[in-house]
Amino acid sequence: MFFNRLLQLLAVLFFSLILVACGGGSSSPAPAPVQEAPAEEEPPAEEEPPAEEEPPAEEEPASTDEDEDGVLNAADNCPATSNADQADSDADGSGDACDPIATTYAYPATYGEGDSGVSYTGQTARHMIMLGLVDAMLALTESPGEAATIEADLKFIIDGGTTDDPTAINTTAHGFDVKGGEPVIPGPTYGDISNNKNLKDKIAGGNLTGGGETRRLIDDEFFGWSDGLNAGALPLELAYLYAARLATEASDGTSPQIPTVDGVVSSNLVYVDEAGRDYRQLMQKFLSGAVSFSQGTNDYFQTDYANGLGQEGTKTYGAGEHDFDEAFGYYGAARDINDYTDDEAAGKGSLRADPNEYGNGYHDSNGDGSIDVRSEVVLGHAQNCAKRDRGSSQATDYSKTAMDAFLLGRQILSDATTNGVLTAEQDTVLQAQISIASKTWEKCIAATVVHYINDTLGDMDDFVPPNFANLSNFTTLAKHWGEMKGFALALQFSPFSPFRDGSVAGTDLDDLKTVLTLMGDAPVLADGSQNGVVPFVPAASAIADYRADLLQARDILQAAYEFDPTVVANW
Repeated sequence: MFFNRLLQLLAVLFFSLILVACGGGSSSPAPAPVQEAPAEEEPPAEEEPPAEEEPPAEEEPASTDEDEDGVLNAADNCPATSNADQADSDADGSGDACDPIATTYAYPATYGEGDSGVSYTGQTARHMIMLGLVDAMLALTESPGEAATIEADLKFIIDGGTTDDPTAINTTAHGFDVKGGEPVIPGPTYGDISNNKNLKDKIAGGNLTGGGETRRLIDDEFFGWSDGLNAGALPLELAYLYAARLATEASDGTSPQIPTVDGVVSSNLVYVDEAGRDYRQLMQKFLSGAVSFSQGTNDYFQTDYANGLGQEGTKTYGAGEHDFDEAFGYYGAARDINDYTDDEAAGKGSLRADPNEYGNGYHDSNGDGSIDVRSEVVLGHAQNCAKRDRGSSQATDYSKTAMDAFLLGRQILSDATTNGVLTAEQDTVLQAQISIASKTWEKCIAATVVHYINDTLGDMDDFVPPNFANLSNFTTLAKHWGEMKGFALALQFSPFSPFRDGSVAGTDLDDLKTVLTLMGDAPVLADGSQNGVVPFVPAASAIADYRADLLQARDILQAAYEFDPTVVANW
């Protein structure tokens, strides 16, 4: 029994060991739950790729400087061409570097059809009339008893006709020719250049009859010459006086008797009187001021250009453009005068291979085989400017200064007329150019007066009191004095003058009147007399006093026009 009991205990122990070996225990861990495979997720719907955006328009970065001139494109008035100075001379918003100012006086038509918007034929005709008057005076010979005829012939040219035929000059040959032999156009008559033109209707102060346009005379005052004129006389009356006196000299059957170191000799120049006045020179130089200079500065340059942009009648140009052109026409420059040297513009020769090409003061610029007096010839005061530049040994360039001002002013008017408005900025620049052109023009006249003061002084150096060195000493003195006085009278006709506008401290109109008074109405001759009046002092003393007067006049001009003293002495 014991044995059976032992067997039972061993069986239980064996079974327990088996359970332990199998990891059992009193409490078996729950079997791990079976995990189901996750349900297959639907793939997300494919998103549409975003639409490609248009690249933004390329905006010029504010920092761009395309032409590398130091001025950013946004502020550059000429962004594709280097121009660090941003110069815009004609104030049109476009820099000079890409909108240059013309170098030739040529501008397109702004109204209607046509190649050109420039016209000043009437001014050219008057230049030709003045030259025709010179030719007529030079052609005079002693003709006793013909005073009335000679005077009438001279007045015919000034008046442009007669009482019976007031436009008879239209069919009169102008006679202008050139040394190169080319045909001169238009021609052969004054009327071919421009019809019905004369000097009397364009002279400062008017034509005495009250007809025609009113011509301005500044402050209603004409001064500087008293011999033979009534108080209050007008410039035309002085021109007529010169014509009458010249007619007397050419018809009295006598010649001035000139005392020289070799004895008394007769002067055969019928336009020079015994007082030493060359009426040919007085007439030409005075009219160049009383007509050309007065008309240019005191008439056409006084235009209200802002209100002159409309068409001139049925012409191809605006009214203001035409007024400006007429001022330029009176100045007398060839349209391409900046291509001339001073020698060439003065008609004093050329260093070109063919000296005739420019050297006589004209040039066939358009190559048509002819010389056009309206555009290809240097006339009047433009020629005097070139002469003074020559005489200053490169110290002055009045010719170019004046021409550049004319070119810039005209460019502004061309732009304004095309656009229909003259802006305030453009008008400021325009008025500045008008002032520059006028003042430079006047400087050329004043410099010419200085030149002839110097020449007159030189002539007086040759005196052997109470005699002239020879006949030439007398006739040359008369010529130089006539040019000096005639040009000096011209200085009163511009409102831009330093004698009038207060631009030079200490200078006023009384100074100009003093200059003309110091010169007198005749030179002092070798015997010390002046206009027939014999002095109460020795001839040498009277001559010395007059020399001092002329030097004082020169000093006044030097101060008024701010001339360089060295240049003044050399002119």
